[in-house]
Amino acid sequence: MKDVYHNFADRYDWMALKSPSRTAFFKNRFQAHRTAMLLDCACGTGRDLKLFKDFGLDVEGSDLSPAMLDRARKTLSAAGFTVPLHQIDFRNLHDHFPPRFDAVVCLTSALLEVLDDTDALHALQSMHRVLKPGGILIFDQGMSDAMIHDKPKVDPLLNTRDHSRLFVMDYDPDVMTIRICDFIHTETDRDFQTFTVRLRIRLLDDWKELLARAGFQKVDFFGSWEEEPYDKQTSRRLIAVAYK
Repeated sequence: MKDVYHNFADRYDWMALKSPSRTAFFKNRFQAHRTAMLLDCACGTGRDLKLFKDFGLDVEGSDLSPAMLDRARKTLSAAGFTVPLHQIDFRNLHDHFPPRFDAVVCLTSALLEVLDDTDALHALQSMHRVLKPGGILIFDQGMSDAMIHDKPKVDPLLNTRDHSRLFVMDYDPDVMTIRICDFIHTETDRDFQTFTVRLRIRLLDDWKELLARAGFQKVDFFGSWEEEPYDKQTSRRLIAVAYK
C-alpha cells in the first residue's frame, strides 16, 4: 500500500506550535483519570508521544504510515526516549493489544481521514476494546459545526522567515478536500510543494451517534483547549473525551 505521507512527514510539524493550554488540557485529563498507560494510535511524527512521555506516562505509539513512524523514531531519539512504535491500522488495534490502556488518543483530525462511517465506527470500537474499564478516549479536530457553516476557502496557517503554509479548501456534501501549499524561502533555497488530504465532514451530532454505537458510556465535548464547552454556533475546534 502506498504511503501517502512519504513526501510530507518531514514537513508535517511546520504547523505544530507550542500551546500551553493544550498541554494543560491533557495533563489535567490524565491526572484526573489516573492515567498510567497510554496509546497514541495516530502518533504521526511522535510530537505528542514526547509530550506524554514528559508527563511520566508509559506510552506506546501506532500509525499506518511508515514515513510518520520513521519521523517519530527520530523525534523520540533526539529527546532521549525509547517508545514502542507499531505500524497498525487503528481499525485493528484489538488484534494487537489487550484492553490494557488507561487512555487512547487519536489527534489532529486523524479520524476524519477515514471517509466511510462504517470504518470510522470500527475504529472507535477497536479503540474502545483496548481500553481498560473506566478508560478514556480523546480525539480532536479543527473541523467544527461553525467552521462548516462558514466554509472558509483559504486559511494562511504559517508565515516564518523560512517557511509559509496555506490551506486551500474545497467542499463536497460529505467531504472537505484540503490542499496544503508549502512555500520554502530560505537564504539558499526556494521551493513550492503541495500535499492533499480528504476529510469526512463529521460534526457534533455525528460523533454523538458513532460514539454511542461504539459502546462509550459518556462523552464530554469541548470547543477549545481552554476547556470551553462545545458550542455549535461559535466553537472552532471539536475535542471529545469519551469514557468506557
